[in-house]
Order: sequence, then structure tokens, then C-alpha cells
Amino acid sequence: MSQKRNPLLFLTDIASAIERIESYTQSGKQEFFENIAFQDATFFRLQTIGEAVNQLPQELKDRYPEIRWKDIVGFRNILAHRYWRIDLNLVWGLFEPNGDIERLKVVVQELIDELS
Repeated sequence: MSQKRNPLLFLTDIASAIERIESYTQSGKQEFFENIAFQDATFFRLQTIGEAVNQLPQELKDRYPEIRWKDIVGFRNILAHRYWRIDLNLVWGLFEPNGDIERLKVVVQELIDELS
């Protein structure tokens, strides 16, 4: 008999992964492109985000249709199963101001605040 994990824990996993990604990318695009360790760490955290998003109840995700939840999970699948197709420019675009990660961070924090 397995118990379902509390969605709040998945949300905190996402928030933590975003925080770590921000630390890996704070030096800028050139450093990210040159530093394989930063890339690897970022890819792992993006996979964590994708898996955590996949585990969130659909009712929570439906409340924020502006977030491309399916794309987040799909990108996780590319990172895990089609890693040779990773485009660093596409990955970096996620971190641009007002980019997908920034928007996700805001929504995740709203959900954490609400569920806490």
C-alpha cells in the first residue's frame, strides 16, 4: 500500500530546484555555455522540476493555464531520453527575464503559500 506524496512537497522540490538553477546561471550565458558542470547540474534540476510537475494534481495545474505544464514534463523527457537533442540556446532561454522559469517560480510560490 503506497501513500500519495503531499503536493506541497513536490512544489517545494520545484522551488528548491529553481533556486539551485539560479545559482548555476547567475554568472551569465557565456559562463553557463562554457561550464559543463553548470550545464549538467541545471539539466538534472530541470529533470527534477519536470518529474515534480508530472506528480502535481491536475486540479492545481488547471488553475494556472498560463504555465505550459505539459511542455515542462515533455522537456524533462527530452533531457532524460533524448539528451543528444539538447539545445543550449533553448535551455538558456528558459532563464531570460520574464522567461518560463521566472513565471513558474512565481506560480509555485503562490501555490506553496496557499497550501502551507
